[in-house]
Amino acid sequence: MIAEIKIKYLAKVDRKTKIVSLNQYKSLHWRKLKTKIDPLKLEFCKMIRDASIPKLKWMELRIEHNTRFDLDNLAGTVKIFVDCLRSESVLIEDDRKYWDYLSLKYNPELEKNYLLFNITGEKL
Repeated sequence: MIAEIKIKYLAKVDRKTKIVSLNQYKSLHWRKLKTKIDPLKLEFCKMIRDASIPKLKWMELRIEHNTRFDLDNLAGTVKIFVDCLRSESVLIEDDRKYWDYLSLKYNPELEKNYLLFNITGEKL
C-alpha cells in the first residue's frame, strides 16, 4: 500500500531552528555547524513522530519551498530531514535501494519561509 505524507516546516529567520544551507556545511567549523543542525534535528524528528509516518520499503521525496534560498543550498536541510527519517525508523537506510528520487521546487504559492516535504512510499 502506498503512503503519501506531507510535512510543512516554517523556517522563520527569528527562530532558533532555521534552514541549514549547503554554504554553512562548507564554511563553518563542525562545532559551530552542530549548534545549527542539532535543534533542527530535534524539530524534524518531532514533526516526523507527530505525523505517524509508517515504516516504508522505499521513498520518493518532493520538496517545495518559498524561502530566500537557492535550490542547491537547501541540500543541507534535506540531509538533516532524511537523516531524521532514518533515526525515526521510517526508512531502513537512505541509499538508492530505499530512496531513489528527490525533487526541489520553488513554489511562490506557499506561505513565505515554508518548506513542504512530500513523502511518497510503500508501507512496509
